[in-house]
Amino acid sequence: MSYVDRMCLRLMAPCLLPACCGALLAWAAQAWLDAPARAGGPAVDLASCLIVAGGAASVGLYAAQAGRRLRWRRGRAVVCYVCGCLLGRMRTGLRGPHRACLGCGKRHPA
Repeated sequence: MSYVDRMCLRLMAPCLLPACCGALLAWAAQAWLDAPARAGGPAVDLASCLIVAGGAASVGLYAAQAGRRLRWRRGRAVVCYVCGCLLGRMRTGLRGPHRACLGCGKRHPA
């Protein structure tokens, strides 16, 4: 696996988290609201709304990460001098603030 592949995986893998959480919450809501639904429950199906909300959040997060990757491809992003991949967010550590590379993992001081 190359550094660019690792960077893309680290960018895009968290995009699945909202969709999975929405599906899990929809399953729990459906189990919890199953008894009132049989007795003429709410007109809005809460489970389907949670799935749609999770999917929309997932697509929004994917669009933001795709925008970061597009800026990287055009040369408008902060990149690692070792491998050329994107740098992550600013963090504070023992030696002060730094950014970690999404490809090779090297930490760059701010």
